[in-house]
Amino acid sequence: GRRVMLKRSAVWPRGGAFLALAILLAPHHVPSTSGLPVQGPKEGEKAWNSPENDLFRKLGGGQGREEKADQGFTKSKIPFVVDVPPVVLVPGIGGSIMVDPKSQLRVWIRLYEAEYYFKRFMWGVWNSTTRTLDPLKGQPRVEPLLTGHGLDAIRNLDPSVHWPIYDYVSYFDSIITTLEYNGWVPGLNLFGVPWDWRQSMCWPQTLERLKETVLKAQRLNQGRKVKLVSHSMGALVMKCFIATYPEVAEQTIGSWVSVAAPWQGASAKIYTELLQGYNLGNIVLDPACAKGVSMVSPSVYELLPSGTFDWVDPPLINLRMQGVPLSFKPSGPQRYDIPMRNANLNYTVVLPDSGTVLPEGFNEECFALSEESRDRIRSVDLPPGVKFYNVYGVNQTTPLMMDYGSVSDWAELMTKEVRFFSGDGDGTVSTESARSHGLKAAGELPVDSTHVGMLMDKVVLSYVYDFLYDRL
Repeated sequence: GRRVMLKRSAVWPRGGAFLALAILLAPHHVPSTSGLPVQGPKEGEKAWNSPENDLFRKLGGGQGREEKADQGFTKSKIPFVVDVPPVVLVPGIGGSIMVDPKSQLRVWIRLYEAEYYFKRFMWGVWNSTTRTLDPLKGQPRVEPLLTGHGLDAIRNLDPSVHWPIYDYVSYFDSIITTLEYNGWVPGLNLFGVPWDWRQSMCWPQTLERLKETVLKAQRLNQGRKVKLVSHSMGALVMKCFIATYPEVAEQTIGSWVSVAAPWQGASAKIYTELLQGYNLGNIVLDPACAKGVSMVSPSVYELLPSGTFDWVDPPLINLRMQGVPLSFKPSGPQRYDIPMRNANLNYTVVLPDSGTVLPEGFNEECFALSEESRDRIRSVDLPPGVKFYNVYGVNQTTPLMMDYGSVSDWAELMTKEVRFFSGDGDGTVSTESARSHGLKAAGELPVDSTHVGMLMDKVVLSYVYDFLYDRL
């Protein structure tokens, strides 16, 4: 068999502040946008905002894009009109604010009373008929926040938080702010597509919202094709969208840049999610509490390392069971699902308020659905004419192997301190997975940055800006 090339090792105690799978907790500063110039239309190009354009006149002509109640646009951040392409942003797992749609109560992400709201609103029960995560009895079905043309849910994941810990919840804020101060207007040529990241990456509701958004963005910009910017698992959502709506994708998408995508799955850290729990970077949420969602979330299973990919350094789970060395891989007779299944045989959650004990072991139906989803996108290709760019992280310590040492019982895997051996990547996704997209890329950019830090990195911001103006 193959051997993993190990760079370094570290011991991470259970319940520690792990690097985030989707909301990486590393301090980042929102960069200044002053270095990115405002650019007008290309010479000879008929812009959407030309004087003869009806939409341009409705927005106030050369006086700037003042908001009109019947249009629903947000007022421009700058006092003049520039020609910019429509942009749609697609977040990753954990990267959308979730709310009770009736009361607009924010239940994810929140740092105040996080566990109380997480258990009551984010926990759920698996529905075998619809293959979705349903709310607990008596609780509302939470949804992603949809205000602000989809941008409010992905800009800052806890708007109540300010300095000095703002950087921990900032997400797409740097990109959105940069675009707003360079002429993009939310609701006119700038949109977000938040999604319920507990469901499958190919969940019909998510794909339908993405379809409606790109069609709207194209319609409001005189048929101009849309530029997509995805982060992390948002890239897999994009592949599901192309597989489900190939004609719409070809009609609406002009180019796409993916940042920090787990093309072949996340690193060995994803194993932790289904064994000991993982708080997705919410520093005040107990990983054991987060596990109550992970066990019935198809998206988590979809991030397990691909079993059909020809790994050079496959993510591993190593242990010695009663003196016998065992190594579990993404494929083969000793696959990673074996320890997950055995460790969680008697796993239960205690429901809030009622105290009901609910068995919640390794979910075979979620696992089967994840296999179907990955099969569905494995052979997806780019629509004709679409230019694709891939940005990935390097030089960050990224777990490639979990080493439990000696254990006497499978249940120990849920509580025993584990040692991670690491390799190259962005801290969450290995470089090998992040580069293996299987698409014809017009450009690749390795960045010395963390998984979420890339969204705030000046090199990435400049790259995205050049991407938007076809300068790559």
